[in-house]
Formats: sequence, C-alpha cells, structure tokens
Amino acid sequence: MLRIFIRRFLLIVYFIVVAFFLAACFSPFLNPSTWWFFGFLGLIFPYLLVTLLLFLIYWLFLRSRWSLLAIASILLGWKSVSAVFAFHIGRSFNKEKEASALRIMTWNGRGFYPSAEKVTREILNNHLEGMFGLIKTFNPDILAIQEFSFIERAKRFDNLSYLIKMGYPYYYFSYDFVRDKQHYSGTAIFSKYPIIDSAKTQVPQSKGDNVESLLSADVLFNSDTVRIFTGHLQSYRFMQRDYSDLSKIKSDPDERLDASKNIIRKMRVAFEKRGLQADMIRNKLDESQHPEIFCGDLNDVPNSYAYFTVRGNKRDAFTAKGFGFGQTYYSFSSNFMRRLPTLRIDYIFTDPRFKIKQYTRVPSLLSDHIPLVTDVQLDAE
Repeated sequence: MLRIFIRRFLLIVYFIVVAFFLAACFSPFLNPSTWWFFGFLGLIFPYLLVTLLLFLIYWLFLRSRWSLLAIASILLGWKSVSAVFAFHIGRSFNKEKEASALRIMTWNGRGFYPSAEKVTREILNNHLEGMFGLIKTFNPDILAIQEFSFIERAKRFDNLSYLIKMGYPYYYFSYDFVRDKQHYSGTAIFSKYPIIDSAKTQVPQSKGDNVESLLSADVLFNSDTVRIFTGHLQSYRFMQRDYSDLSKIKSDPDERLDASKNIIRKMRVAFEKRGLQADMIRNKLDESQHPEIFCGDLNDVPNSYAYFTVRGNKRDAFTAKGFGFGQTYYSFSSNFMRRLPTLRIDYIFTDPRFKIKQYTRVPSLLSDHIPLVTDVQLDAE
C-alpha cells in the first residue's frame, strides 16, 4: 500500500515538473511586457531540467515507459536546453591569439569601484591595478565595458585616460550620467583598431531607471568593417532591504508574505521593461549592414525572452565553446544569489559570418560580473 502511494505521489510530482518544464520552454517566445509570469519560469528552468533528468534516471532504472515522457519533453525543449547548458568540456584558452583573429572582451565593471565597505586609497589603487592588469593579461582588440566610470583629470580614477595609454586610442563612451560635474559613467567601447562610425541609442525606460545606453561602433579590422554593439538592460534594482527580504522569505514566516510581494513586484517590473528593451536592441541589430557582434549585460538568464530576442540567429560564444551553466554574476550582497551557478546574464553573440575560435570566462571577483573573452575570425565571403 505504501509503495503504491509513493509511486502515485511521484507520478503527480512528475507531471507537475513536466508541465512547468514545457511551459518554461515557451517563455522565450512570450514577451514579458505582457506575459511577465513566464519570466519567473525562465529563472527556474535549469532546476526544472535537473529535476526532470533525475526523474528520467529513476524511470529508466525501473524500466518504466514513463521515461518516454521525460525524453519527449527534453527533445521538445531542446532549444532552451542547449541555450542553458554548454557541452564543450576540457577546452583550454590560449592567451596568444591567432593573427587573423579578433579578440573581444566584455565586462560589467561595476563602476571600477571596490566592494569593500570602507574604501581607502590603497584599496582603490590595488583594485584598479587588478582590473587593468586583467585586461592587459588577455589583451583584447575590442573591450566593451558596462558600468564604466571615470573622473576627468583625476590622479587616481581617470580610467578613460589610462585605457587610452594602454593601447586603446579609439573609443566611444555614452556619458549617460554625471556627478559632481566631472565624474562620468555609462557604457563604453574601446578599440585598438580605428572606429569609423558610432551611434548611441537610449533604451526604453521610466524616469529614474538610469539604464545605460546601447552603443554601436564600426571598427575597421584589416580591410573589413565590423559593427560592435554593447548594452546593459534593466536590472531588478535590488537594494539592501530587498536582499534582507530574500532572507526573510527563507527564515521568517511572519514576514514571508510581505517580503515575497516586494521581491515579485520588482522582478515583474524588470521583466516587463527588459521585454521592451530587447525588442529595441533587436531592431538596431537588424538594421546593421555590417557583420555585427553584441556583447553586454542583459540582466536575464538564457531561457528568457531577452536572451532569445537579442541573440536572434547569432551564435552564443559560450554555448559554442564553453561548458556547464556558465555563471557570470556573483552577488556581493546576497549569500543566496551568490550560490546560484545558473546566473549567466552576460553574453557575447556573434554574426553567423564569424567563426568562434575560443572562449573563456575569467575567474575574477574584481566586479560582481565575470569578464568574458572570445576570439573570432571573419569567414571569407
């Protein structure tokens, strides 16, 4: 009797997991500006996948025909599965790139500012040396930075002048925000090769959102023109209080409901705005007359409308050459979010005319985002 009850209970759970898994597979095709609920399914998709695989192993062990349902579900959702997990194990990254390759690096620099509670001059200097040293180590031809910040003519924080001296004489900076008349921040593209054209587009946002601009730069690489895009979509805008609410959801039953409502409200707003922003970026990418590369911080996971809309027919450098879930975000404020290996929200998407030679995630905690580096080669037409 107990065995029958356990089997029926597992079947019910199994059906629920399959239903949510298949619904999550549809989330990339439903604009969250209307269907915001599906944004949450995209976040939990990797865990639904792992649970479904465990059920598959269980049914195969029992030699049950219920395993066919799991297999069919995974095949139906393979487009989402292949976006979430990369299968190229054991690939090393050669820091010496081929002469014909173009090396791209993207990094949300978190303002180039340390995460320490009290920042001394020594801490700031060491932090900047670490960030610039990492860039020197990989020596990219194109460097795209979100949340780039500098103080004009400052002795220790004029990051713009320092990168120019490092060998990036060509750059395009958005100058989105200014504080104290000379402290600027925004998105930036730095290049060793000439930038022959550039454009800046403000993404859809509400007053007070402070979302950075979408930039494009036409780079003259050998005899070809390559268009580089970089952008930074709407974040959840979690503050310290919100991270406290995450803890309350787990540990405080009395305040769980109010804390959950606050978190869900902020996430819903972010889902909706990213849907509109992703549509705008897609239109800009479609207008390009040159082979293009998008690199930036989408603030959303692979199984999302933002990811699939911006990627379009392009190749994801991570899924092409990486392995695993490819976490790119490390939270300094939340222990819960820090432990999530599935938070891949930074990307490099390449035009199909590019061959992706290699790719790496650089293990660094100099920012709350992990820098990404890839080498690409433009195929001869």
